[in-house]
Amino acid sequence: MYTAELIFKLEQGKDTKNAEEAIDVLLGALRMNGQILGREFPVGRKDENYRAYLLLPTTDSLDKKCANNYVRDAIHKLDEVGLNYSSVLTGKEPYAASACRCGASKSFILYTHYISLESPLRCGCCFGIIPLYRLHPTSNGEYVDILTWQSDYQACDTLQMNSATGERFALHQISRFDSSLSQRGIEICNNITSLTGIPTYYYLYRAIRRGKKSEQKRKCPSCTDDWFLKEPLHQLFDFRCDRCRLLSNFA
Repeated sequence: MYTAELIFKLEQGKDTKNAEEAIDVLLGALRMNGQILGREFPVGRKDENYRAYLLLPTTDSLDKKCANNYVRDAIHKLDEVGLNYSSVLTGKEPYAASACRCGASKSFILYTHYISLESPLRCGCCFGIIPLYRLHPTSNGEYVDILTWQSDYQACDTLQMNSATGERFALHQISRFDSSLSQRGIEICNNITSLTGIPTYYYLYRAIRRGKKSEQKRKCPSCTDDWFLKEPLHQLFDFRCDRCRLLSNFA
């Protein structure tokens, strides 16, 4: 993950309100296409200049080759309102996971948590980040279904981590196979598998256990087959069902 600035310069005499609306539309389109990460994008204005501060999955995430129709339309709108723009890569985010460099992933994992800013899609081989724009669009030419699921998952994970309000509800949502959140996530995984031909796994969080031996004996919640792994996958996942494409952890 990398940090960057988008720099906008407004032509003299052009309307600032139209310019600011165009910048907002562009940032929204870039987010929904997976080219920028997170949900908040600070924008600073000084005289006729604007700067937006962004997180990118890779160094080339803002290239035209990654843009979809919505992003291209938003860039065209910048010209109409008199905005010239450029981008500057400012550095590598030191605490984030790296992008996948496998070339051809054999599997994907849908995974996020309450403080993650990365793409919620991971390579099953190296556990590197998969920028969403590398996939065929999953929802109306964008990735709205994946990004809204990620936002909801992180909201639930935050509630269970804070352990003050809504903890039971949140824990149910992220740990139960039959919760509405999990069912949405599993549907997304199935859709990605269908679009790419690459098996995509869904992660079920596990918080409470009665003992190590009992935990090892638990079955896949979908098909009830054995799914305990002799060696954990990516030091995170102790259970995997290839039939149902589910992952989980030791509590």
